Amino acid sequence: MVAIVVIIAATVSVFVLGFVEDIQDPGPVVADSTGEFVAGSAGDEQVVQITHVAGDTVNVENIEIIVKAPDCGKQARLVDLPGDGYFDYTLSDENIRGDENLISQGFAAENDGPIYVEEDNKWTAGEAISFRIAVGGCDFRKPENSELAVLVIHTQSNKILIEEHFSV
Repeated sequence: MVAIVVIIAATVSVFVLGFVEDIQDPGPVVADSTGEFVAGSAGDEQVVQITHVAGDTVNVENIEIIVKAPDCGKQARLVDLPGDGYFDYTLSDENIRGDENLISQGFAAENDGPIYVEEDNKWTAGEAISFRIAVGGCDFRKPENSELAVLVIHTQSNKILIEEHFSV
């Protein structure tokens, strides 16, 4: 009887432990974040900034950013980050999917690119990423354009890390 119990226990444990290896990593946890969107008064001041306030460090190469401007009927995804444009941390055509004219490929603010990260490409608590909404893609200085949604997705786990909604 003891031998049968041992054989059954060994069989069940191999069966269960074999499936445990197939469980995907749940992905990092960004416990808190803040977001800011400045529509500005000049054509180059439509800047989105998302700050990672608390939680796990995230490798920037493992995120995508979805930008939705429903009032303009446009949506774009920022992929293959931090970007491989002409200048460091600027975006190229390959980094923008969807409505390509919604996102500016250039710098978001002085001395940083659209997806600014430290040299290690790690997005840690206290750091911000920023990018610019192109005025030609959606001009938020106009009263009819007032809503913007930004989602930061962890590509390896397909998990939403941050979801920010802005009203201008």
